Amino acid sequence: MMSILNLLPLVGAFHLFILLQSVNGARQPWSLSSISTRRAFDSLTSSSTQDDAHSTDELRTIPSGFRAPLSLFGCGKKSIEYKRHSLMSINDLRGGNSDDDTANDTDAAVEEVVINDETDEQTQAPIQQDSSIITTNNNKSKKKKFDNDDERYSRQMFALGARAHKLVRSTTAILDGPMGGKLASKLDDDDVIIDGADGFDGLQGSGEEENNRKKDAVATISEVPSGLLYEVAKNLALSGVGRIILVDDDNDAATPTDAGYFDGALDDLGAAYRRSALSEIFGSSTAAQDDDESTITKKIDVDDEEVDESDLEESAVSGATLLAEYIQRLNPGVQVDIVKRGKLLDLMQESDKGGSEEEEGTVSLGTNPVVVCIDRSQSVQLEMNDACRYKCTATGKSEACVPFVSVETAGVHSRVFCDFGPKFVVVDEDGETPRSTLLNRVEEVDSSNNSTLLTVHCLEGERHDVSYGDVIQFQGDQSDGQDGNVKFPKYQVTSVKSPSCFTVKRWEEEKEESAEALMILLGGGARSFVRVKIPKATTFLSLREILHPSDSDDAAKTTAFLEDESLFAPSDLDKSFDPVRRRAVMTSMTALDLFVKKYNRLPSRSGNGTKQKRTDIDRFHSLIRKVVKETDAASPQIDTWDTVINQFAQTCRGKFTPIQALSGALAAQEVLKAATGLYNPVHQFLLYDCDEVLHGNEDCSESESVASGQSYILGEHISKKLARSRIFLVGAGAIGCELLKNLSAMGAATGSSNTKQGCLIITDMDTIEKSNLSRQLLFRDHDVGEFKSTAARTAMMRFLPDCHIEAHTSRVGDEEDGPFDDDFWASGCNVVLNALDNVEARLFVDRKCASHGLGLVDAGTLGPKGNVQVVVPNYSESYGSSADPPEPDIPVCTLKNFPYEISHTIQWARDLFDGYFNRRPRQANDHVGEISQAEDLSKIAQALLDKLGEDAATDMAEELGEDLGVYPFVVGSDDPSDPEYVLAVKRTSLNWAIERAYNLFFTSMDELIQKHPVDSLDDDGQPFWSGTRRPPKPLRFIPLDSEDDEVSAQQVIINERIAEFVSAATRLRMESFLSVSGEDAPSLISLDEALAALQVHATELAKQRKSKQILHNLSGGGDSDTASVILDKLNGAKTGASFLPRLNLADFEKDDESNGHVAFVTAASNLRALSYGIAPADSMETRRVAGRIVPAMITTTGLVSALSCLELVKLLKGVPLNVHRNAFVNLALPFFAFTSPLPAEEVSGVNGNTHTIWDNIVIKGSSKTPAELLTLNNFIEKAKKKAGCEEGMEISSISFGPYMIYANFLHSFDEELLETPILDIVKDAVIGEDDDDDDDFGFDEEETDGGEKIKKEVELTNEQKAALSKLEHRRYIDFSVAVEDEETGEEFELPLVRLERQKKE
Repeated sequence: MMSILNLLPLVGAFHLFILLQSVNGARQPWSLSSISTRRAFDSLTSSSTQDDAHSTDELRTIPSGFRAPLSLFGCGKKSIEYKRHSLMSINDLRGGNSDDDTANDTDAAVEEVVINDETDEQTQAPIQQDSSIITTNNNKSKKKKFDNDDERYSRQMFALGARAHKLVRSTTAILDGPMGGKLASKLDDDDVIIDGADGFDGLQGSGEEENNRKKDAVATISEVPSGLLYEVAKNLALSGVGRIILVDDDNDAATPTDAGYFDGALDDLGAAYRRSALSEIFGSSTAAQDDDESTITKKIDVDDEEVDESDLEESAVSGATLLAEYIQRLNPGVQVDIVKRGKLLDLMQESDKGGSEEEEGTVSLGTNPVVVCIDRSQSVQLEMNDACRYKCTATGKSEACVPFVSVETAGVHSRVFCDFGPKFVVVDEDGETPRSTLLNRVEEVDSSNNSTLLTVHCLEGERHDVSYGDVIQFQGDQSDGQDGNVKFPKYQVTSVKSPSCFTVKRWEEEKEESAEALMILLGGGARSFVRVKIPKATTFLSLREILHPSDSDDAAKTTAFLEDESLFAPSDLDKSFDPVRRRAVMTSMTALDLFVKKYNRLPSRSGNGTKQKRTDIDRFHSLIRKVVKETDAASPQIDTWDTVINQFAQTCRGKFTPIQALSGALAAQEVLKAATGLYNPVHQFLLYDCDEVLHGNEDCSESESVASGQSYILGEHISKKLARSRIFLVGAGAIGCELLKNLSAMGAATGSSNTKQGCLIITDMDTIEKSNLSRQLLFRDHDVGEFKSTAARTAMMRFLPDCHIEAHTSRVGDEEDGPFDDDFWASGCNVVLNALDNVEARLFVDRKCASHGLGLVDAGTLGPKGNVQVVVPNYSESYGSSADPPEPDIPVCTLKNFPYEISHTIQWARDLFDGYFNRRPRQANDHVGEISQAEDLSKIAQALLDKLGEDAATDMAEELGEDLGVYPFVVGSDDPSDPEYVLAVKRTSLNWAIERAYNLFFTSMDELIQKHPVDSLDDDGQPFWSGTRRPPKPLRFIPLDSEDDEVSAQQVIINERIAEFVSAATRLRMESFLSVSGEDAPSLISLDEALAALQVHATELAKQRKSKQILHNLSGGGDSDTASVILDKLNGAKTGASFLPRLNLADFEKDDESNGHVAFVTAASNLRALSYGIAPADSMETRRVAGRIVPAMITTTGLVSALSCLELVKLLKGVPLNVHRNAFVNLALPFFAFTSPLPAEEVSGVNGNTHTIWDNIVIKGSSKTPAELLTLNNFIEKAKKKAGCEEGMEISSISFGPYMIYANFLHSFDEELLETPILDIVKDAVIGEDDDDDDDFGFDEEETDGGEKIKKEVELTNEQKAALSKLEHRRYIDFSVAVEDEETGEEFELPLVRLERQKKE
């Protein structure tokens, strides 16, 4: 082994190599991949000349996937320092950008490499601007690239909206929390901590033992970061904040800030994040299960001691640098800076908010900063909050205040505090899109005091969504392409009379009411109204103003705020309104701060290890009494809240992963609210606890297990149960990733080498898309296209290398093959976690859990809303016991002729897309061979008539004629590289698109108006065009220089919309014939070309328009019979069909803006909306509706995943049903509702007994009569016996799924059926062989010439074979059985009757 001094010439050689790279014109800064980090470092420390030569070639070809910055390498107290002429970011060091304009930066060249024989405190990262500021992503061009990466944030954008998302991207989040990693100044064996210095005053005890205890405490605290800090940083990074500033301790700090307030040894989530970050950055081989080859680790000498190289690298990582690098991997588009605490406070109190960063050595807080204190003591929170308020107080300007959020957890308790300044404006309280409600009429009630009182009546069947005080806006006709002919004033709701009626008056902030507008409104000029969202100003107090009021020196008033419910946002309807609980928790938080100040550590169950008789719990109670005595002499008896105080004191030292994950989601969401003004913020404290999880706790103590904090809080037994459980996670998407991360911190599935004693089974058949990256923390950009389950498994191994994981890509459902068969559900898992995105799969999993007695936790999100439902075996109702009402389908007549909402026109346009560019090309491909080979097309025409009928056959023939017509194939070639063919495709596609626009938006509309004139009546004598039916306005292109028609401003808008439709339709039509790359596609047809072609088409129509005959011809009129018309169209199709073309099919893809799919739907939808007077929608809203996109946010996902893990712990503990909680949350309001699961419904059975969905009757075959040979009669007798049926009770019916296989009134005397094996009857029913009850399965009867009947085997279809195969693979066959009391005629349903087949070897 070589000494550290031997490294000097090698490092110098390596430096020379870097300089040579620069001189030779290397275009890209060097980088180290995570896989090659050790190999490259080995090459530097090798003594072999051959190895040195090899290292040069290797470093030239190292990929730039995972990169480890040079600043992460060091050698204990000696480290390598890279000095530079100018700023060089970590991103530059790791080769993060290969653009020519940035890679040639000569200032970024390394000037010298020196070995510093100094402490790490003196050796700073080489990327600093000054000693206080470190930038980890200062690459402007790269940041600009990621700013435009809308696909990554697409799902979040639909939840926040474009305005709020833009503000998020400009936000600077300043995070202050325990970051772990190496200390700024490490402690040697001969170092002594002096009492009274650097926060260690108040500690009792002295001597070597006490000093060692203090040093051990510091080492423990400094190694593991706060899991809550990582959780908040993760949520903000994935949400896409533009910049994150990490607050690091000052260089001269001997100990970390709040060293005693955080115990990293009991932070399981922080340890898991640290393992993952180190593994990802350094490429550690933690995923041993993926590699069969042994890993050879190189040992080197450091100060004459043998040190593992991986330990060498990781020991040199500061907590701030590690977190910064991890954030960069979560989202490369986030700029990360590290700022020293003193420097940050100076910036907040001296520099201007939003100052320039152009000068070297300076940094600003950005234009939209938010400060977050995480796991910090009350004194640090006060200091930081005061700094946020400094400029606001100094200038008197509320907008100068920097929003402040603090969040901390203590055992099973958490607290969030928000101060957004004295005047914070909430732009939108709930984020809901106001619904446009159709009007019936508006009546005048009173006209006095210069304000008219109106009564608003909704259309019959419509329900409004307004409340008292809301502001509404009436809407007129939108057919002019603007906001209607009349601009109605805003009105405020004064009373709500019913769900369809309310009164309004003119809003006070509106100008004088227009008499003309009022007359039009009362005369029926408005067709709808919509609720208007008015920004609301909210006042916040600072933490100091709340805890230490300046208007009084009375100590009792320091807790007066506890009685003010307006300062506490409810988080639990049962707990939040309990003043004793609220007072106990807040007092405990204060006492905890005092305890740490006095003893410089957190209270422990086992005391402090001295000979003193008093335990830490006793000391904590003493401080509680002191706080209460000093602040409120009339406080309630301590005994009434001893339970809360004891629970807090006994668990506050540990960190509980679900509480951390939940609090991290809440805090990150409040940061987004502060940055955007979207959603109602927490005002001002939010307290949450899950003390019900402590129910039935056994003795808890410190543990050396992976989940030491969890064991400290809940006991070692629950950690062992988690480690030995077989957990089935269905879905590895957003919720699935969060669940996996939480489970890794909780030590799940680490039981033993035998996977039967602990395993995590995950499955997901989907692959990773770019849009997943904004809320699925386990995936990176390079994972796009991979299966989610396999990529999640790889990432999970970084969090918890000892975890046993099975990853599958199979769908969970009634499949004939696959790993999730009946045996799996019977014994392959103990509990199921649902992370699904569809109800069908949820119901299937629910049925399996109910039939096999498995616990289930289901979670789902919709933007800021989320829910969690727990299914407790044998006690609660199942997921399928209750169901949400299905979303109503849009009636066909509404879509086709009478739309009145923009969603109707969008759905119509989406159907149009599928018809034009998917169904029709497929139809052409299916019939091209038949048409090209047919000698007599009249037979095909007649076949179409017989099969489809006249209308459908005519439409199909017309479509085939258009799609396989004379052009473009008449050019004699269908080669896409032939310019003549491409030009023919373009010409015919353009003409086709123009004809489609004319027919869709003029001809069809005009025909509808002619059929139902505006003044026509319906069959009841009422106006036809009333209610939701509104007459359309036919739209056509009119040239601006038209002499026959007047061209208004409205017509200009119509012309533009038609041109947009033609342009989009032409492009997609061309792509049916041509394979065009995405880059070339937008240039296929420009808007100018579309306008020019429309001009020509309109001119030709004007020449022909002497009568309405042109309309008649276009609609297919004439004297020819239908068969002749069809034949004529097919003759036209035969020419093109002779070339045997294969048309390209387009599947609607919502996430690719370059393919033109959304552009077509938007253009078609808005044209139709314009015709019907409906307000148009932009492409973003169209994309959401047409693509059925579910808005998603990482904060909501993180919260429901945390609650799911909480319920998982309760399931494993076996707590009573009333301890479990179903959750319904809305982070926008914020609103939290927790309810106990409903008990399973009891169903009346035989003999007065009851049963639930969890009960079943199991019937097994015997060695003499296996289940396959068990006859129907045997089955009936066994079922009656096991159900306890008395004499006079008979089985009345037996059903298998939707098939009834036995009914006593039909089959009780059918001896042949009763003696048939029941499984054969089931098979017969499943394949639906024939209607004859007495036919044998798989056979049909045939009569011979002699009249004798013989059985002939029937040929089964593929569908029948598949159904039988599924049945054969099922081990359990479940039946629904009903019993009838023959005496009373009363019928009872038995529990589920299960026929169990022999397990196949």
